[in-house]
Amino acid sequence: METNLIIYIGIYKALGLIVSLVAGAWYLSHRLTKVETKVDGFDTRLTNLNGRMDNAFSGTSPLSLLPKGQIIIEDSGLRKYIDENKDKLLSQCKQKSSMTNPYDIQESAFKFFDSLEFENEFESTLKSSAFKHGVSLDTIRRIGGIYFRDICLNASGFKLEDLDKPKS
Repeated sequence: METNLIIYIGIYKALGLIVSLVAGAWYLSHRLTKVETKVDGFDTRLTNLNGRMDNAFSGTSPLSLLPKGQIIIEDSGLRKYIDENKDKLLSQCKQKSSMTNPYDIQESAFKFFDSLEFENEFESTLKSSAFKHGVSLDTIRRIGGIYFRDICLNASGFKLEDLDKPKS
């Protein structure tokens, strides 16, 4: 047997309830966006930590490839891929990001390589290389990002040493 519940509510109270629900949803959405941003930052720090622990790149500023990183970028074919597609990659990266100072260029290059979609065959080659060298695919992408960052700096008229200078 069902029991019906009937609630009578005035128009002003109904509007107040609706406004409260919308405001609450907006507030929660804002809070979740902050959490997503912090998680994205954590992924970046974890990738940097893994790369340094794998001795693939330095932990000092500016990041630079260590001998193991140089071997990985050569062995994986990533250096060749970047060199052969340099103009296209530069154009795509500049479209997605502001590249006005060395810091922004570095961040743009890293984010670009973190999200770059490789052809299936080349992605498979990168995964094989990651397995062979005992590093993550994220570390290989960061190695590529460091190499690509240097290309972007040069194309923008900056030197690697400019990364240590404060943002203006």
